[in-house]
Amino acid sequence: MVTFKSKAGRDVDYHTNVGLQLLKMMGRDTKLPSAMFADDVPEALARLQQALARLAEDEAPEAEQAAAKTSDNEDEDKPERVSLSVRAEPLLKLLHQAQEANVGLMWE
Repeated sequence: MVTFKSKAGRDVDYHTNVGLQLLKMMGRDTKLPSAMFADDVPEALARLQQALARLAEDEAPEAEQAAAKTSDNEDEDKPERVSLSVRAEPLLKLLHQAQEANVGLMWE
């Protein structure tokens, strides 16, 4: 597990593979534990938002194809895949809170 912590909000937990992927998207190394200063939060937030936007653009055609296949096979009880953009929402919220409060972020 990777847990993101800040004085600005609640802790956010991710499975290791997702947490490390989000760290890379923020332009951080994957060293655990680690942290960033308050001054580094806005850049990390911007990088994460940009990376998620690029990922959404890349995944759009695949999502349309998957939706078409699902409508053809409605009897299947497969759980839907949760996109990384959706998974990143709690971390984005924590980064926004940290930016507003001018405090850092740590992860372990």
